[in-house]
Amino acid sequence: MQGWLAWGYVGITLGYVAAAAWHAWALAGFARDGPARWLVWVTWCAHTALLGGALATGHIPFVSPQGSVFFLSWAWILNGILLEALLPLRPLGAFMLPPVVVLLVLMAAGAPPAPGGALAAGLPAGTAAGAGVLGPAPAPGQVPAAPAPGTAESPLLGAGPWVWLHATIALLSYGAFGLASALAAMYLLQERQLRVKAFSRLYRHLPALEEMDRACWWLVGSGFALLTLALASGTLQAGRLWEGPWARDGKVLASAGVWLFYAACLALRAWAGWRGRRLAYLSLLGFAVILVNYLVVGPHWSARHVF
Repeated sequence: MQGWLAWGYVGITLGYVAAAAWHAWALAGFARDGPARWLVWVTWCAHTALLGGALATGHIPFVSPQGSVFFLSWAWILNGILLEALLPLRPLGAFMLPPVVVLLVLMAAGAPPAPGGALAAGLPAGTAAGAGVLGPAPAPGQVPAAPAPGTAESPLLGAGPWVWLHATIALLSYGAFGLASALAAMYLLQERQLRVKAFSRLYRHLPALEEMDRACWWLVGSGFALLTLALASGTLQAGRLWEGPWARDGKVLASAGVWLFYAACLALRAWAGWRGRRLAYLSLLGFAVILVNYLVVGPHWSARHVF
């Protein structure tokens, strides 16, 4: 990620930081939340324009760690905006924005410096070139060239649209699970106040438990459907792109574990009646596992993925 795209990344991050601070200020009762929501809208529109510009100039946003989190944050905020339009979840921004900002800052901080001071889109050492998202693995003994991921020279671009579709759907599922975890945190805060009958200023700003539980359930179900499609699209192409026992790849195993976890959550909800506080705790735990899979397993324990 270089030049104007890197500066755009910084600007978008600062926009979300300002919106998160405004939402927190409004939640504390010191301001109205309307301007905060408008700031989220304006920043997200700029975010969309920047992603569109990146695609138009041959920068695929999800073939580098920084690009992937830039796309993930876009999908995350989009889900939040749609949810706010459908349900009375006015304080949602105060809960959904901080994790997005943390991810953007962490990825930017971990990016290697590039000439000119811009953020580099480089892959972690040892996984350069053909080790991208379902990218073709280098032959034994072969020293791969190292074109910048996400640019027209990246070998990932030759992997075909199935790879891009796989990565896009996977990141969309992460966005849905991430937003579900924000709702789970809201639910637990409200539920605790009701349980101990100790009501803070936050109480009157948070929506009803039933609404938050329903929204969380909808997001977990949507994320699970998307994750299923991502795994299916990846499996269909893995045999063609990779040689050897690709099913033993750390990212593949971890992703299968995440899928099984959410399948169990949905089964417990449907057949055992688990909902409310139980579903909220499971949603938080599931997203913590996804973050480990996304930030640790993919970049460090997989020879074929960068996130």
